[in-house]
Amino acid sequence: MAEVSMDTAPLEELFLNPGDLVFSKKPVVLKTVLGSCVAVCLYDTVHRWGAMCHYLLPLAPSELHRSTKYGDVAIKVLLHRFLIKHESRREDLVATIIGGAFVVFDEREIFFIGDRNIEVAQSLLKKEGIRVLSMHTGGEYGRRVLFNTASNKIIVTSLEHITLEDLYNSNL
Repeated sequence: MAEVSMDTAPLEELFLNPGDLVFSKKPVVLKTVLGSCVAVCLYDTVHRWGAMCHYLLPLAPSELHRSTKYGDVAIKVLLHRFLIKHESRREDLVATIIGGAFVVFDEREIFFIGDRNIEVAQSLLKKEGIRVLSMHTGGEYGRRVLFNTASNKIIVTSLEHITLEDLYNSNL
């Protein structure tokens, strides 16, 4: 597994595919590639741990489709991990929203879902009283994201040309 240094010491790197969610108490670098998908990075400013979800679609179509590939489910799972399972305090949590681009992978596949993916993140975080520190959203290009869970340092790089395969390629 590759190691990335975003501060002083190299950290283990974990790649999130679409639909993945990772919570880590130990310092790691979470990495993903986004097109119209959205990643929400959540960070506990007191305990210095973090998590990221990478979702494809804004809302689960029904209670039978409770998967983290849907924004409403993924964000609620993130919040549950912090607030219930690990007893973080709501006022100690901060979020960053990334992605939601208008991406054309080819002429036959045009996705307009990015804006709705962004809206669901903003709406749920606001409803839950979680402060959004920054947003890197919209536009026409994909993004590569590196998130240091110990420091809340996030590096977002624009990717002018991405393919569907890039979303699952940890080497990008």
